Amino acid sequence: MTPKTKKALAGGVVVAVLVLPVALRGLHGERGTPVQVQPVATQSVRPTILASGTLAYGTEVNLTAEVVAKVDRILVAEGDTVQQGQLLMTLDPKTYRNAIDREAAGRRQGQIDITRQRATLQLREAQYARSRQLAAQQLIDRNKLEEDRLALEQARAQLASSSESLRRQQAVLGEAFDQLGKTEIRAPMAGRIVELPIKVGETAIPSTNALAGAKLMKIADVSALTAELKVDEADIGQVSIGQAVDVYPAAYPDTAIHGRVQKIALAPTIEGQARAYKVTVTLDSPGSLNLRSGMSARADVYLGDGRARLAVPVEAMVEDDEELAAAAADEDAPKREAAKATEAKTYVWLERDGHARKAPVKAGVADDRWQAIATGLKAGDRVIVGPAKTLRTLHDGDAVVVKTAKELDAAKDGGAAK
Repeated sequence: MTPKTKKALAGGVVVAVLVLPVALRGLHGERGTPVQVQPVATQSVRPTILASGTLAYGTEVNLTAEVVAKVDRILVAEGDTVQQGQLLMTLDPKTYRNAIDREAAGRRQGQIDITRQRATLQLREAQYARSRQLAAQQLIDRNKLEEDRLALEQARAQLASSSESLRRQQAVLGEAFDQLGKTEIRAPMAGRIVELPIKVGETAIPSTNALAGAKLMKIADVSALTAELKVDEADIGQVSIGQAVDVYPAAYPDTAIHGRVQKIALAPTIEGQARAYKVTVTLDSPGSLNLRSGMSARADVYLGDGRARLAVPVEAMVEDDEELAAAAADEDAPKREAAKATEAKTYVWLERDGHARKAPVKAGVADDRWQAIATGLKAGDRVIVGPAKTLRTLHDGDAVVVKTAKELDAAKDGGAAK
């Protein structure tokens, strides 16, 4: 070995002596998988059901015609506020006034007939009375007496028939007056005119179908707003009267209007193969929001009471499905079916003394952020919540190093740059 080689070797030994302790300390201090942890604590867990629907005023009344007639006058405009009983529109009354005149003439004729028949009845009664006296004196035969009696009975029957005809004509006349009254359209409630599709000169028709002239106008109580939601049949069993709901109108997708479930339909609506149930929600005052009936909306129907429970972030939950995957890959069909029937075991990873520890848990209710834990954890346990890839590759006893979310992002960005 030359002197030069000996000198280089000696220098390397000195460097190793100086650097090795530092490197060992670095390895000892930083050895382990970087993870983010969060202590277990009580959280307000509010699971929800997602639904969609439309907004509607609390009370809406569609006014339709009960008689066929042309629109004569419209006394209000869309947007007007009206009071109950206020005259809104008139239809052409000519046809119905003519009917009243015709039926009134018939009634007068009936009254004349009755007057004449009453006089005839009085005459027949007098004739029969005289015939009875003459028959008692044997001045007339029995046949004449019987003829006068029958004439009296016939007069009574004709008077009764005419009286019934007069009552029938009176009823028809009353119906004609009723039809005439229906040419005046009055407000059945106080509210605002929110729709006025018909115009003067158009013909109003009595129909519930979507035909031209069938709908005269719509009045609504705009002081109260509701949401009519469609809830899928798979979720309707979890909805009950009084549950809290947050409704997000399409015009204000980030603004929640709070409400409560008021009514749940007993029969479903069927659209294609889907079945849904109508759920009516009464909403709080929208304040300054400019909302209208018919606007589409989405809603979160809250389940439960939202009380605080021991919970962890939903991303911390892991399902032990390795056995299921292995069984599914097996060619033995009975094993595969048995694997499907086996429930996946749920657990979380805990950080204890720098190591990952597997902790089986029993999950409770969950919302978009929190998963309630029924058993398996206690307050203060340090649950590993990320990164998501790490949660799937950890093993019980693996060394871990706790990092903040910012440190993990920085390390990820640095690795990507390299």
